[in-house]
Amino acid sequence: MLQHDRYTKIKEYLIENKAASTAALAEHLGVSTVTIRKDLDSLEQSGIVKRTHGGAMLAEGQQAAPQICAYKAIPDRMKKIAELAKNYVLPGDFVFLGSGRTCLALAECIKDIRGISIITNNVSIVPILKPHVSNIILLGGEIIMTDDGLFTTSDANVQNAVSGMYVNKAFSSGVGIDADIGLTVNNMLSTYITRVIPQLSEEWYVMIDSSKFGVRAFYQAAEIGKFDHLITDVTDENVLNKYKARGIDIIHP
Repeated sequence: MLQHDRYTKIKEYLIENKAASTAALAEHLGVSTVTIRKDLDSLEQSGIVKRTHGGAMLAEGQQAAPQICAYKAIPDRMKKIAELAKNYVLPGDFVFLGSGRTCLALAECIKDIRGISIITNNVSIVPILKPHVSNIILLGGEIIMTDDGLFTTSDANVQNAVSGMYVNKAFSSGVGIDADIGLTVNNMLSTYITRVIPQLSEEWYVMIDSSKFGVRAFYQAAEIGKFDHLITDVTDENVLNKYKARGIDIIHP
């Protein structure tokens, strides 16, 4: 079970039971008490739970906490893409992680890489990274809650806020990708972050699973050719050749 999945289950259990012992949580999740203690320490640092003697309870004002990470379970196809993407993150990298569950899965994969710095608008990944990564910059703006987690959006002012930032690798996703239209998203405000941050980076990796090919959402986030690499679980060369012909480097199993 991934760390962010445990966080969600811990919050759900605490909502239902008000408080819980470390032993009870370990039994409920099927993990060791050592793992639960580390999870509770992380959640306490994030202000979500309050540690008690031998256990924990929700922190004050966190009665809606399960909704904060109430995203759908991460499908295996997204986890496979994250496993591929982690190979391109090196110690000392300055990395942008976008919204969505694939970026959540990637955060889990790279959290132990030494010396990385993270810039993100993905609120849901902060509890995953915070115990491991010392330098995390969470972009401000309006908070949007979706099945893919919590993320912040902003208008064009985000460009002024981040114009001086250095990012050598950016990882983002979208609702759909089309060989003619490009990368698309459903939220107009999120297009600013999707466009601005990656284009400030040396390399832009777009992570798209097989369910999103040929899908067109409401707003164009990037034309084909604006990003450098496409990481996917798709292996059908007939599909991938459309993107290769446009100069996109394809990374797949």
